[in-house]
Amino acid sequence: MSARFLDGKALASKVLGQARKLSALTLRRRGRAPRLAVVASAGGAAESYLKAKRRACSEAGVEIVIHRLSRGPRKKILGLLSDIAADASVDALIVETPYPRGLSAADISAVVPPAKDGEGVTPEAYGRLFLAKTWAEASDVPAPCTAEALARLALAAKVPLSGRRALVIGRSGTVGRPTAHLLTCLNMTVTLAHSRTRNLARLCREADLLVAAAGVPGLIKPSWIKKGAVVLDAGVHFRGGRVIGDCAEGASRRAGVMTPVPGGVGPVTTAVAVLQAARLASLR
Repeated sequence: MSARFLDGKALASKVLGQARKLSALTLRRRGRAPRLAVVASAGGAAESYLKAKRRACSEAGVEIVIHRLSRGPRKKILGLLSDIAADASVDALIVETPYPRGLSAADISAVVPPAKDGEGVTPEAYGRLFLAKTWAEASDVPAPCTAEALARLALAAKVPLSGRRALVIGRSGTVGRPTAHLLTCLNMTVTLAHSRTRNLARLCREADLLVAAAGVPGLIKPSWIKKGAVVLDAGVHFRGGRVIGDCAEGASRRAGVMTPVPGGVGPVTTAVAVLQAARLASLR
């Protein structure tokens, strides 16, 4: 058996279609398109991600402004971020990881206004997300983009989810934990695992849906995967000129449905970021 691969680019195109409709409504209402501000460290290695965001914004009718912050005193960088956040023309703000040196996730969440939170990093957005009980409620809240992308890919698998068992490997605040919550909003019974989880292989074999978001290349062995399971691989690692995920080679021979790496989670994450910007603009 070989897995049916989910086409992340096709799903991303549908998400961008939703964003395009919101952008058109905003443009008619106020005379200008939604504007997304993206802040990235100068000289960072995320240029390919920024190019993808530019293309996605162009397709969705969202203006994008990219700010490159050079190294400097922490107070100065926070001041620059505050100025960008206060710009009345900015509808949504995303600060790319890795954050500028000296800044923490807490710093970023404190400087981003909740009304412009394009990634669901503020306490207000995070709290609203975790208060949501259904997918309808959760999908109206700006969520961490990769987490929402994983939930959308789970739905795109077109398999029964309600009542089924899901395992999320990785407990980060931007991927693992919000993904686990979103899957509960899809009525799945979810286990959240991490690097210190015992008997991880056994838990994997029990999961009808497996999210690999541990950040460890090749962690998930083919023998760990329940035959026919849905496997969503959020890992991105560069090795020998190739991009690989958290699942080892051969995982697709056990899975029933699987995301490719690259071309799976990444494009949908980018599209969700653009949709978040269009949503926020429509509310301002």
